[in-house]
Amino acid sequence: MKVSFIVTTYNLSEAQLRRCLLSLTHQELPPDDYEIIVVDDESDVDPQPIVESYSSVANVRYFRQEHRRQGAARNRGLREACGEIIRFVDGDDYLFAGTTRHLLSLFDDHQADVVISAFNEVSSDAVFLPRSVVERTNSQTDIYDSHQYMASHTLFGSCCVLMFRHSLLDGEPLFFAENTYIEDEEFVTRLVWRAHTVVTTDLVTYAYTHNPSSTTHLRDEKHIDDLFSARFNALGKVSHLAHEAEGDNKGLNRKAHFLAVDILRLALREPDWKSRTASYVRDLRKQNLFPPANASYNTKYSTFTRLVTSATGRQILRLIEKTK
Repeated sequence: MKVSFIVTTYNLSEAQLRRCLLSLTHQELPPDDYEIIVVDDESDVDPQPIVESYSSVANVRYFRQEHRRQGAARNRGLREACGEIIRFVDGDDYLFAGTTRHLLSLFDDHQADVVISAFNEVSSDAVFLPRSVVERTNSQTDIYDSHQYMASHTLFGSCCVLMFRHSLLDGEPLFFAENTYIEDEEFVTRLVWRAHTVVTTDLVTYAYTHNPSSTTHLRDEKHIDDLFSARFNALGKVSHLAHEAEGDNKGLNRKAHFLAVDILRLALREPDWKSRTASYVRDLRKQNLFPPANASYNTKYSTFTRLVTSATGRQILRLIEKTK
């Protein structure tokens, strides 16, 4: 099976981008079994020379387009991809050496449509080690029907923790939201929902770089409002999908419920947490998105939903969330 690694980049340092590309060439795959597609979201300094310096060791294709945020860059990568299997990698992150080969074996062994693996957070200056640094033979693997998986697990909204068959995009169009933030929540939800078999592994394959200057960490008030607006928009789309889905939609409802909780948890961390959280609780109630009716997931979730609906409870939750 050929893999398409889709890398998105925007104003990254040369060291970060090189680290990412180097990691993709150390996945224990023959050169003909993968391609690297790099989509630049109109960086101030064109990274094409960096990308093309890897053309002697891998099939690398480079595309530069007008700045429309990460969703548009990922969509371009999907349109260009030729592989049977897709994996997204943000340009400031990287893959641990040799892990892709193991994930491909899970596709073969279990006829998987989606394989979800684990990630570790690393520093922005972490060094990629070009050798296998994980023990793959002892990793835990579980197999699910996709709807069963979503009904029993909180589906992580990042597209970078999973690999999937390109064929899942056939039929009804499926794209990332463009010109916005939180662009992959709806995409990942719809993708996994339309899959048949989901395989999970606790193998750590992805190195996520914590970047304080990223768009989700900026502290400008307008930017914070824009981020929450994007979160509400993603929640609305997932909720709409849950209402429109035929048959058992427990998994989609679970995803919507946890997106609502996530909005409130993040609101509790803001300087204006009192007014913001109270306002969001009211908004979610008006839209019948919170608290969920007849839904019980775990003690932590139930405790949060009970506390966040009162001023005193929000004071307690604020103390907890402020430490995160």
